[in-house]
Amino acid sequence: MNHNLDDVDRKILRELQTDGRASFRDISSRIGVSTPTVSARVQAMTDMGLIRGYTTVLDADLLGQVSVVVTVEAKPSEVERVYSRLVGEDMVRQLYVLSDSRLLLMVSYYNPIKYKQFIESLSQIPEIRSVSTSMVLKTPKEIQRAALTDEAGLLIRCYYCGHLIHDEGVKLKIDGKYHYMCCDVCAKLYKEKYDKLKKSA
Repeated sequence: MNHNLDDVDRKILRELQTDGRASFRDISSRIGVSTPTVSARVQAMTDMGLIRGYTTVLDADLLGQVSVVVTVEAKPSEVERVYSRLVGEDMVRQLYVLSDSRLLLMVSYYNPIKYKQFIESLSQIPEIRSVSTSMVLKTPKEIQRAALTDEAGLLIRCYYCGHLIHDEGVKLKIDGKYHYMCCDVCAKLYKEKYDKLKKSA
């Protein structure tokens, strides 16, 4: 299920990427559409999961943090188990699962003792084959991973199972809002769960 982003969507997203604190009124005046249009588009893109939230970006260097890139090689059949153990670690700021059974972690820390303990704990995980570390010396470029281009479409995650919808999928309109599922099974289970939660509310 690929939704095309139109020119208005892209303009709104570029404004938000430039300044996440910008009001809908400010955005509407800059891109030449009404404030309700901006509000509705932002809400729709938020509902679809494209806009994941708004945050303040802090400078790790100015905070005195040390950053290290940690590369973890896992047993191919155990990659999911490994990242599920690492994803909750406070020191792990970014975690990427690579195609060759490796995981790439960006780790930031204040306390070198805690960092050492973290690295040592990795050696205790039997599903990990090897660990290598490289300290970050400079950060010449650090921006959001999502690159907004004119060709960008929008793949939607199934509201029930969370998988990306690559085909037509199923669209349900419930209480005036659209909900997207990857298949009829997820749609049925989602509707049952939604109705159950609504009755218990």
